[in-house]
Amino acid sequence: MDYADAACYITFKDDKGEEFDEVADFAVCDQWPNIHGKRIRMSYTQSKIMSPECQGDPKCKKTQTVALITSAKIEPRAGNAAGSKLAAKPAGQTSFCTPMEVSVFTCKSGVKMGSVCASKNHGKNKGYLQYRFGKFDSNEPLELMWPEGEVVPSKAAKGEYTPFAGGGGTHLRFTKGNVSYIVYSGTGRWGPKGEPMDKNGIAVERDGKLIASLKCTVLGESELGPDWFEKSGIQPAEKEFTFP
Repeated sequence: MDYADAACYITFKDDKGEEFDEVADFAVCDQWPNIHGKRIRMSYTQSKIMSPECQGDPKCKKTQTVALITSAKIEPRAGNAAGSKLAAKPAGQTSFCTPMEVSVFTCKSGVKMGSVCASKNHGKNKGYLQYRFGKFDSNEPLELMWPEGEVVPSKAAKGEYTPFAGGGGTHLRFTKGNVSYIVYSGTGRWGPKGEPMDKNGIAVERDGKLIASLKCTVLGESELGPDWFEKSGIQPAEKEFTFP
């Protein structure tokens, strides 16, 4: 690991022996050498750190938002009592996004999960955005990855923020031919007596008609919102979306 002005950088090796670099909070690097050479479980938080443009100047106010490792816990090795318990009760897959990507939205429903993943450098005219869907905690291939390849967010999806009585909601629409896959999250006065209630899920439309609707049983952190739409160059779709 290497200390820098705004954060520290750690080189990891995955199960396939491939190396990759991540940005971490100084507190994580301060655990050195405890985590050196160990198998660890990492937790990420979207955080603002000093921009590289500042070149270490403490008076500089420019920042950048990154997926920062905020904790690194050592995993017990298989073979001991703790390792056996861990193998019997895995924590479970929380997203289809890789550590080198940003998880914009993730929703679990039953044994299925949908994730919207973006490159860490995504913006109005750079990076990529992709919708992924399939069974989590499975060795089976994903059922859908769209768009195919690396497509900038503004061309990959449409979406917007809509104010509601008692709250508001966001949705993001990925269109493949005559089929649309929409992820959504919002709060409105949808309760039996008009009280505020959350709605989070994934909807599928064919030729503008709803053909499937999955309610989130587990909702991961969502980046969707006016600020993210502006940053990513996401434009409203011509077709309105009604929360199921």
